[in-house]
Parts: sequence; C-alpha cells; structure tokens
Amino acid sequence: MAFFEISLIELLIYISAYIGLFAVTFYFLSLLSKRKEKEPEILEEKALPVVSIIIPAWNEEKGIAGTIKSAIELDYPKNKLEIIIVDDGSKDNTYSIAKSFESKIVKVFRNEKNSGKGVSMNFGIKKARGEIIVTMDADNVVVKGDILRKMISNFKDPDVMCIAPTTAIYKPRGILQRVQQVEYLLGVFLRKSFSSMNAIHITSGAFSVYRKSFFEKHGYFDTNAITEDMEMALRIQYNRYKIVNDLRAVAYTIAPNKFVPLLKQRRRWYTGLIKCLWRYRFMFSRKYGAMGVIVLPVALITVVLSVILTSYVVVYSLLDLRKELLLLDSINFNFADNFQLNKFVFERFFFNLFSTPISYFFIIFVLVLIGYMVFAKRFIKEHAEIRLSIIFFIIFYSFLFAFWWIISFLYLLFNKKVVWR
Repeated sequence: MAFFEISLIELLIYISAYIGLFAVTFYFLSLLSKRKEKEPEILEEKALPVVSIIIPAWNEEKGIAGTIKSAIELDYPKNKLEIIIVDDGSKDNTYSIAKSFESKIVKVFRNEKNSGKGVSMNFGIKKARGEIIVTMDADNVVVKGDILRKMISNFKDPDVMCIAPTTAIYKPRGILQRVQQVEYLLGVFLRKSFSSMNAIHITSGAFSVYRKSFFEKHGYFDTNAITEDMEMALRIQYNRYKIVNDLRAVAYTIAPNKFVPLLKQRRRWYTGLIKCLWRYRFMFSRKYGAMGVIVLPVALITVVLSVILTSYVVVYSLLDLRKELLLLDSINFNFADNFQLNKFVFERFFFNLFSTPISYFFIIFVLVLIGYMVFAKRFIKEHAEIRLSIIFFIIFYSFLFAFWWIISFLYLLFNKKVVWR
C-alpha cells in the first residue's frame, strides 16, 4: 500500500502544508467578505474624547525622547490630550530626559524601584483623566498625522473595547531587523484577517487604544503576567467584546538588532503566550467562533509542527552531510580544492531541494509570502527596501522561530523564571 510507505516526517510535511493552505485560504476569504465595509469616518473635533497616552519606561534613554516627540506631534487637540510617562526605576537617564519634556500635557512620574510594566501601566491609567487610554512602549514611534483620530473613530461601535494599530519595524538594519521587518509585514495581513472575524487575540504595546471603562469594570493589567497585553486581549474576547484593527493607523517599533536581546524578547512573548492560552483554555470552543475553533488551534498546531519539522531538517542535514563527507574521504576526495568541494555541496543542496515534495510547498510559501508583502505595502508607506529582507527571512526565519520556541518550551518545562527584560 503506497500510503503506508510514507514516512512519519513526510506525513507531517503534508499535514503542515494542508493546514497552512487551509488557514491562508480561510483568512483570505474572511478578509474578502469584509472588503466592502468602509472604515468609520473621523469624528469632528468637538466630538473627540479626552485621550491619555501612557508610556511606561525602564532604561530607555536611547529612544524615549523620540517616542515622546512623536506623541506630542500627533494631530489631536492639545486640550484633549495628555501624555503620562511612568519611569519604572530606571538606572540610566530615562527619567531626566522625560522630565525635560514636562509641560501642560506631558506628566512624568517615577517609581523608586523597578516594579514591572503592568504596575507602571496601571499607575498611569489610574492617574489619567482621559476616557480613552493609549498604551505606548518607550521604543515606539508613531507617524505624524491623524492616526489617533482615525483609531478613535472605531469606538462608534459600543462593543469595540480596543483598537490595534498596524505595526512595522522602524528603519530596519542588519539581518535580524530585516527578518523581523518581513515578520511584522506578515502580521499586517493576519491581524486584519483576524479583525474581520473578531479573532484578534494579541494586542500590541506599540499603540493600542482602549476604553478606560473596560479597565474600571473588568480590571486593570495583570501585574503577574509577563505578556500583560496578550492577557488583556484574551480578557476582552472572553467578555465578548470586540478588538478591531485599523489599517490606517501605523505605529513603528524599534526592533532588537542583536541575537541575545531578540531571544529574550521572544522567550518572554512565547512563554507568556502559552501561559495566557492555558489560562483561557476554555476559549478553544465554538462559543468563541472562528477564534476558538480555527485561529487559536491552528496557531498552536503550526508552532508544534514547525518546531518538529525544522528540528528534523537541521538534524537530518547534519547527519547526511557527515555521511557524505565520510564517503568522500573514503574515495580520497580532494577537500583541499575549495572549488570542487563548494561545487559538490551546491549540487547536493539543489538536488535535495528539488527532488522532494517539500520543495513545491516551499514555492507555494514564497508566492503566499509575496502576496502578503504586496498587501502590507499598500498601507505602510514609509518602509525600507524589502527584497533583501525577504531573502533573509526565507533563509533564517524558520530556524530562528524553532530555536525561540524550543528555548521557551524548556523554560516552561523546568519552570524557570522569565522576566520582562
């Protein structure tokens, strides 16, 4: 029987491809079904609510000035805008830099000791006079213009409790930032697709906008959660409210450009995500629509399969390479001839690439990736060249992704503490 001759790994490859194509098709059709819906019109100035932007900061002296400036320069009535900066016991010059911006609309507070982002956020929310709360990380930059006016227009729907922006990497440089650039651009399509089916389960700290009334009724940020924004998103969904994505609003984040800081960030994200999903595991249900039966299950299954298959590819490739080198050595292959060795490796690579079914799925993946990029570029005008970034993404992302998740699983398995930084 031909079916039983398929190896377990080949079976997992076919399952992964099927799930991936199903998910992409489902998300695309969901987005397409909402294509005729118009974005809500911007409110007139007299109807605009008071907005409080909360910026928690810890050792952010390099970027805090740019973040504050971009918030001040927003096109929003200054008599209806306040910016609250909460320095969380920084040991550098973050506090003094923030104090230099203090004015009628900029207020600066300081915790004597580092208490965590959630504590700082809750402190700022309780101090805020605005009925709308904006969370803004100290390494974010928002595009000048009416981004805030556009986002707030979504609150015309009383069930909307949060508006998520379109996020992108600010001036990416180097391999790691360029890989993240493509990753964030992929998120533009996915977040809008999730929004079309009310299935957004992660809100960004970059520039998410909330009704203050939700915090007052359902509680503030969980100070014990290492990914407090993820927990808040799931809490909003649990209470049957809406989170929408506004493609008109673009917020930029300064991404880690070194391996260790990026690893620490992803370790926190991924361990926090698993803990939040376990906490809200009852949401894997038809009661929560597409999010409960498709979006969340597909996300988890994709992670597991990606880690297994990527790990297999790495281990199998190393073992196969060792086998080939031993064989070459047994026939007195001239390893000193770099051209001959490189030619052999090059030929073997492309033979293996195009002689397996996975190569065709890889081609489909690249085509889908390009489609995502075309979609994202329609809305993110200020972006760096992405052709080189796509190449880096294709080469490195699957290995980085698997490595981040393996480290995160190990931290969870051995119950090791994961801090915010």
